Amino acid sequence: MQLCFAPMDWITNCATRLITSQIFEKYWKKEDSLWLRTEFMNVDGFLINPHQVIKHALTTQWHKPILQIYWWKEETLIEAVEKIQNEYADLFSGIELNTWCPSNTVMKVWWWSDMLKDKEKTLNVIKELSEIQGPLPFSLKTRAWLNETDKSEQLDFIVKASKYCNKISIHGRTLKQLYTWEADRIFISEIKNHIETNWHFGCKIIWNWWITSYDDAQNKLSEFNLDWIMIGQAAIWNPRIFTTHEPTLKEKCETILRHLDYSIACDQRFDEKVACKSWEITIQDLEIPIERIENTAKENQKKSDLQPHTIVEFRKFLFQYVKWIPWSKEWKQHVLVCKDYQELKNQIINFFSVF
Repeated sequence: MQLCFAPMDWITNCATRLITSQIFEKYWKKEDSLWLRTEFMNVDGFLINPHQVIKHALTTQWHKPILQIYWWKEETLIEAVEKIQNEYADLFSGIELNTWCPSNTVMKVWWWSDMLKDKEKTLNVIKELSEIQGPLPFSLKTRAWLNETDKSEQLDFIVKASKYCNKISIHGRTLKQLYTWEADRIFISEIKNHIETNWHFGCKIIWNWWITSYDDAQNKLSEFNLDWIMIGQAAIWNPRIFTTHEPTLKEKCETILRHLDYSIACDQRFDEKVACKSWEITIQDLEIPIERIENTAKENQKKSDLQPHTIVEFRKFLFQYVKWIPWSKEWKQHVLVCKDYQELKNQIINFFSVF
């Protein structure tokens, strides 16, 4: 089974991808593959000052994610993809264009959403991007569009775009549905059937949304004759969702602590890597003793601000990890006041020690 971790801003960062890939490699089945994607990287920011957006695309020597990019200006996209293909191809396994965001705010004021309002121009851009020479395959991530009446037009667009893409990930809900409806399996299946019938290209269709478990993914693949499965929200608190392994509470605690350490190490190393212009995190970067983290924080005020920020940001993962565990709701109140690594670590260890 071909499995994908959906790209999510402030979620699919380097630390999260590393944790997910390590668990997958430990419990995977021989017939399975896992494809990771970075957070969304602004290609204009990448061209103007790449070391300011590098954090969204940090990777490691153990996994090569698909680089998720966005923007609308044709010349910007083309220049950025050419640069990535020529200079950074060894760090990634593909380049994926995200065509739009479903947020109402984004749809009203951002250029990003225009990529699907002007479908003809977007198809031309996709064609140009696919023709750029380089080792990385080109793919697309999109959605079922605005509402039910728009779906036929969107289906036609996706089928035409498949001619130029290695893979297309489809979030099977409309903007009007937001996050409240189950994905439209029929719509995604129709797209796959149209591509196979009319175009006969090798483009793979990836189902995105409403997958709750490994078994659920397997059932949906076979029931609707889909190619790949993409999991997003359900993987935030459960990186083992890409395997059949059910973790013990001890394993969950160990994973949380390792995820916390990776988050701090990646954030600190990002700050340092800006100067040395490297996108890759090494094993030495990740195996930083906590004493070094604390000493560095004392020496440099900028880095001392980093650790509390990282601790606060980590809560979104931590609170998902402990969801449904008894007394977790009350325990969260103690975590909310933690802004220190050691304090948070002790809170986590003490919480799980009672079970």
